[in-house]
Amino acid sequence: MDAVVVTATRSPSVLRDVPIPTRVISAEQIQARAALRLSDLLAEEPGMVLSHFLGTGIQLQGLDPAYTLILIDGEPVIGRSGGTLDLDRFTVMDIASIEIVQGPSSSLYGSEALAGVINIRTRQPEEPFRLQIGLRRQTHNTDNWVGSIEGSQGRYAWRMNADRLQSDGYDLHPETPGLTGPGYATNTFSGRFDATINSKLSARVNARFATEDQRNVLGFQQEGFVFTFEESEQRDDWSLSPSLLWRVRSGHTWTLRNHISDYRTESLLAGGIDGREQELSTFDQGIRKLELQNDLILGTTLLLNTGAGIQREVVDAGRITGETRSNRTAWLFSQQQFFLTEAFDLTTSVRFDHHTDYGWQVSPKVGFMIKSGKSVRLRGSVGTGFKAPTFQQLYMDYTNPVAGYSVIGSADASNLLAKLIESGRIRTVITDLTAFETVTPESSVSFNVSGDTDVGPALHVHFSAFRNHVRDLVETLPIAIKTNGQQVFSYVNLSRIVTQGINAEVRWRPIQTSRISLGYQLLDTRDLDVIDGIDNGDYFGRKNGRDFRLSRSDYGGLFGRSRHTASLQVSTNIPGTSADIQIRGALKSRYGFGDQNGNLILDADQEYVDGHTLWNVTVNQPLSGFAHMQIGLVNALDHVNADQIPSLSGRQVFAALTINTP
Repeated sequence: MDAVVVTATRSPSVLRDVPIPTRVISAEQIQARAALRLSDLLAEEPGMVLSHFLGTGIQLQGLDPAYTLILIDGEPVIGRSGGTLDLDRFTVMDIASIEIVQGPSSSLYGSEALAGVINIRTRQPEEPFRLQIGLRRQTHNTDNWVGSIEGSQGRYAWRMNADRLQSDGYDLHPETPGLTGPGYATNTFSGRFDATINSKLSARVNARFATEDQRNVLGFQQEGFVFTFEESEQRDDWSLSPSLLWRVRSGHTWTLRNHISDYRTESLLAGGIDGREQELSTFDQGIRKLELQNDLILGTTLLLNTGAGIQREVVDAGRITGETRSNRTAWLFSQQQFFLTEAFDLTTSVRFDHHTDYGWQVSPKVGFMIKSGKSVRLRGSVGTGFKAPTFQQLYMDYTNPVAGYSVIGSADASNLLAKLIESGRIRTVITDLTAFETVTPESSVSFNVSGDTDVGPALHVHFSAFRNHVRDLVETLPIAIKTNGQQVFSYVNLSRIVTQGINAEVRWRPIQTSRISLGYQLLDTRDLDVIDGIDNGDYFGRKNGRDFRLSRSDYGGLFGRSRHTASLQVSTNIPGTSADIQIRGALKSRYGFGDQNGNLILDADQEYVDGHTLWNVTVNQPLSGFAHMQIGLVNALDHVNADQIPSLSGRQVFAALTINTP
């Protein structure tokens, strides 16, 4: 049975017939891979590349994590650092499926969806009673305790979940005080309540609360004195999302959604030569959102989705200029799905946003799908998008005590980095400080085309091509390296950006008990102003002590992007047993790390991170009708790059046991 998805069109649709390319990761796939966090799942998907700047984010179509909207049951998740929403924050235990829409979605979702949308759909309670508990043990004294309980009776159903993840951390720089990946403890609690009030009216309430406690020690030596600092951070985030669905009649529904969310961090830096110095920073972000949507089927040829909403955002932080800032956004959107013939569908959509900081913005999109029988689908779209700089990108100065990295708002990047250098916290400066100015808003035009076909019952082939034109892209760049090996980041506008590429995937089932999936992405990125400057002879490199004019072939494109990425997933039953084994690999070719020669572009070999491949292995063994065991390896080949990819801690071994009620 084909999956039913909602993200691409904001209404339930059969996956095969969705006009916008959509990828689904099912609950069965999530369990078989033994993923620990959301980042583990997405890292293994074709066309999806993890970015380890400012946390673990996701790149879609060569665009930074700031341009991918993350939703839980259709509602936005807040708490980004420099545009990156850290995917390590999210447990996978309550996920029913993940829907991934690649390509511009601003016409339905607004400014954060230039690159695409990832919607995490939670499990719907269905069993009269079900209890599940589990434990996972992993290298670095990492423990993950999970538990869930659900019930369903008559018109009411409910589900509650709890997850605790704790670790001692790891150290890739034993010569300096402190850990590269410090110890932490996170707790996540979530719940869902569904009520069928009558045949036309139903209600749902989703709630989530998460907390994290992180600690680290930093140290450096200056003029014969050893300075040590203890860093600690407490994070709390919660959300409450009630909704009401009214089925007016067959083919006509109204949905009212309310979403309240808050994200707060408190960081304390204490120590110094006398142990008395203290520096406290807080950050508190909250949103209040209300939206009404109408879905109407008109005859057999038109599905009309319309809606309106309003959202208020408030940010309160000691490190934001003015400390408290707020804005409001109101919007209207409309989507029309025309089923013109059995072989041709046309989709048009447009969204009008009014923001208190940047006024009106219009985001249109047009897409089509051509069908040939049940086995061939050709899709295409063109759309525009818009994104304003966030409070963090402009004004926030922040240090993550767990990972150790720092982020400096663009409005005062040069002055604050100079102070870090003066205090002895910087080992190396890797970008010219004079390049930084206050960032400005962005806009884009994007083109996408894709095709899917079944070559017989056992082979599926997918391809896609994309091109994004972005003006004034806000780019996150490392500007310095701290004494503990972690990085300092800030933001710049790159005036005219192009990201373009192709994706290909082959899914093959050679026998009933085995599956193979191979994906590949070719990505080309460039700053068109840099191309013009190279053509005009404005850019120089240096080799063997002599300067020379750069050519186009010397230019490596945007920092942080691999030209080639690939993924391989192999799943097969182990002969003679009830167990199966999963082998998954992800390849990244080399990518730019930071400017080393002062010309502010990627052009020299020493400015790249070497390409690498990561392999994960999982063995699944059912023990009975209500117990399940898993063992496996993460980063099986023990790839480590302590200076440039400090998030990779090396090979990890794990074992997990899950028990359910029969």
